[in-house]
Formats: sequence, structure tokens, C-alpha cells
Amino acid sequence: MKQNKRNRKIVDIAVLKKQEALIHPVLEKVVKALGFNLFEILFVRENQENYLRLTIMHEDHPVSTNDCEIVSKSVSKELDSTDMIPFSYILEIQSKGIDEVISPSLKHEFILEKVGLTVRS
Repeated sequence: MKQNKRNRKIVDIAVLKKQEALIHPVLEKVVKALGFNLFEILFVRENQENYLRLTIMHEDHPVSTNDCEIVSKSVSKELDSTDMIPFSYILEIQSKGIDEVISPSLKHEFILEKVGLTVRS
């Protein structure tokens, strides 16, 4: 987990979604260079904090906590050097999980902007 050095500021959901689109190609390149696939990138707001969550996977083996740490360090370095995110956030890298069916085409997303809730099925 990483807390950016900027002042903590609550950011509108629309701004978070726009930021996702801007950083997606950059982070996908970093993750691919390490031999992983970027399954999902998501900015969320929870408990008055902004979270940047990346879900990664590997075609040949389950993703370990060490793999998440390696990706986290590289992504942090890239984000810090490019200064692409103008607000504070906490970076989290997670695995899709070994029991999950990995199919982005089956993902449905509903966003309730007023309460900042995202529901996936």
C-alpha cells in the first residue's frame, strides 16, 4: 500500500473514472513488462480515502503476494516519476484469485454516484 504525498482530498467519482482512463495505458505497459496482465484498474473512494486498485493475473501460475509486491513497486515508481495523479491515493495490487473465472467480457458494472458505491456481478 502506498499513500501519495499530496494533501488528502476527496475526489468526485467522475474525476476518478476519468483518471482511470488516463493512466490505464501507462500502467498496462508497466504490468506487461513484468510478465503479468492487467485485468482491472479501479479508482474507488472508501472511508474518506481514494484507492487505486489494480487487479493482475498471470497466464501460467497463480499470482502470489510477492508478485503483487513486485508490481506495486514498479507501478509506484512509474506513477511517482510521471506525477500523473493530482490527488492523494492509496495503491493496492491484488490478484484475481485462482478460483475465479477470468472473463472481462462477463463483467457488469453499476455505479451509484451519489453514495460512491460500485456493484459488480
